[in-house]
Amino acid sequence: MGHRYEIILSGVGGQGLITSGSILGQAAVIHENMNASLTSSYGVETRGTFTKSDVIISEDQIYYPEVLKADIILTLAPVAYNKYVSTLNKDTILIYDSSLVSEIKKPQGKQYGYPITELALELGSEKVTNIIAIGIIVRKTGVLKRKSVIEVLKDKFSKKEKIQKLNILAFEKGFEME
Repeated sequence: MGHRYEIILSGVGGQGLITSGSILGQAAVIHENMNASLTSSYGVETRGTFTKSDVIISEDQIYYPEVLKADIILTLAPVAYNKYVSTLNKDTILIYDSSLVSEIKKPQGKQYGYPITELALELGSEKVTNIIAIGIIVRKTGVLKRKSVIEVLKDKFSKKEKIQKLNILAFEKGFEME
């Protein structure tokens, strides 16, 4: 069996979690010759309700598109953190936004807090919070190559140069965090 990563990206509507999952999947399929699946669930309201995307990246076939045993969980809101923190196993990596999540619990697994929203605001737009988070995930886990994600960002924002540069910068800032 080849490399396989089951990733949950969670937070609230409007944080770009579906876009993040799509970017990870595209990088895997287009630039790394892997298989990927993306499923999402969200509340009926557009913004502010719980949202999640399940991303599976694998060298082998993917027979079921939803995460069964998460390797990586991203939580960009307290509601998401509280939902998943108790589900960790000893090998799970949980990455949370320390700008928003302040009550940290100590279950199994590895937890890493980063001031993701704070950094996005420093870069000039809260809209790149999700892209910073992708950079952290790629750096922390090695799930994908840095250049693969950058190529997807270049392509996705090719007609909007200013937005493209901001997103690449956000990804790089996330990738630099340890």
